[in-house]
Amino acid sequence: MRHLPPWPARAVPAHAPLPGLCLGMALACLTLAQAAHADDDFPRRRPGLWEVRSVGAESSGLPPTRQCVGEHADTAAHHLDRTVGVRGSCTFGAFRRAGTAWLAESVCREARTVVTSRAIASGDFAEAYRIDTLVSYDPPLGGVRREDKDALEAHWLGPCAPGQKPGDIVVPGMGTLNMNDGAFRAEPSPPPAARARRAPAAHRNPAH
Repeated sequence: MRHLPPWPARAVPAHAPLPGLCLGMALACLTLAQAAHADDDFPRRRPGLWEVRSVGAESSGLPPTRQCVGEHADTAAHHLDRTVGVRGSCTFGAFRRAGTAWLAESVCREARTVVTSRAIASGDFAEAYRIDTLVSYDPPLGGVRREDKDALEAHWLGPCAPGQKPGDIVVPGMGTLNMNDGAFRAEPSPPPAARARRAPAAHRNPAH
């Protein structure tokens, strides 16, 4: 009977390309990690119809707006309806990761006053998100007003309504303004989710 040699049958040659293979795999993993990190460089909202309400405006009785968000509405240069860069006397920074939230700052100069805005965005951006903004004035406006605070809350309602296009903002009772082309149109019918939210709760019939 022929006896088989112990495993391995032959030694791995010294010139086997294992180090090169490991290096290639490591570089591939690093590339994937960098790509995944790049996807997290700014917040992205789920495409569809969002209801956006200002906490301060709500106390004044102003209704929420409905915004149709497109597939590529949020980019590195423009996200959460904020365009990064310099416009006039203002410099707008991008949202950057700050723990589980996102932080953005902007600085404007109005006459002798420097207006600094700090916005903190939180949420999953798939079902809901919130942006809290603190605006400070240096020196204080009128010598007394040092800061203002505001917040907005947004909730996903579903797909955009038929006839809507990305960039449409519906102001109830006024109409639709498209932020991309500046066109103004009549107000569309509210989506089923919004109608159901405003409808009174049905009374249950007592069991017989």
